[in-house]
Amino acid sequence: MRRRRSLMQSLRFVAAATAAALCLPAQELPGVRLSLSSRPVASARGDVEVKLAIEATADVVVPGDWLTAVRLDVRCNGAALPPVAVAGKGGEVALAAGTRIERTLRVPGRALLPSPTHGEAAVVALAVTGAPSAACELEVAPDPAHVDLAALELAKTQVVLATNHGDLRLSFRPDKAKGHVENFVKLCLQGFYDGTKFHRVVRGFMIQGGCPFTKDEAAQEKWGVGGPGYAIPAEFNDLRHLRGTLSMARTSDPNSAGSGFFLCHREAAHLDRKYTAFGNLVAGADVLDRIAETPVGGPTRELPIAPVELIAAIVLPVKK
Repeated sequence: MRRRRSLMQSLRFVAAATAAALCLPAQELPGVRLSLSSRPVASARGDVEVKLAIEATADVVVPGDWLTAVRLDVRCNGAALPPVAVAGKGGEVALAAGTRIERTLRVPGRALLPSPTHGEAAVVALAVTGAPSAACELEVAPDPAHVDLAALELAKTQVVLATNHGDLRLSFRPDKAKGHVENFVKLCLQGFYDGTKFHRVVRGFMIQGGCPFTKDEAAQEKWGVGGPGYAIPAEFNDLRHLRGTLSMARTSDPNSAGSGFFLCHREAAHLDRKYTAFGNLVAGADVLDRIAETPVGGPTRELPIAPVELIAAIVLPVKK
């Protein structure tokens, strides 16, 4: 018993002498590693999730606030912003060697940009206060409620489709199909696609999403026929349907496109000038492959067995 008490006293002395207030980088606290991570792109609308991992490589005592508080330094495009701080319970916690604790920190998106009306995406660096080596960097899009579609340079604006398989980053061709680009970006700004699923996946052909009915598991018979309540005129053009081409789904009526879209997994020349291509995949080819190769079932062997979720469609606006 005396020996255990002596060990705890020694651990407390080490913690107090090195990092009781997070005064040293985590890697300098003997026996502890901290790491911070997040998705590469997030929106300032709502909260941004950040993962904090605490790993004990030896028996150690750590500040209790590491497990209960939120203390992050914030830099936006290189400029310091007020830190994010939520009080914890204090005290100290003993961790045995091999212990790994993962926390999900929810940071208000508005705290990551200079102002609520900040109009363009920014690079944001986050670090645990006092432990600058426990850090991550992400791109933060402004709250879409403060984005004016008419003010955007659509040829430079991009959209990130954040899925449960990773991120798909899209660029647009308003010079070829301005109406379709404006419609797609507008729906993204409205949050129309958030929570939908890719309901049709054909390996070697394409992946299709955009139906609002896919938010409801009980409405599978309607998956693929939903839309925004209107249709837009076709804008057939000379863009080819190659791997990564973004195009609009439609019925047999050429002017029936609304919200359904697809990304080509491989070249589909038979669709050229018959479907409106209006953009391209610029990052996330590996994600496209993962989705296209997911196991499928259903009557047509095109419905993913495990849902492929479109968590959020995030607009990265560039002003004219």
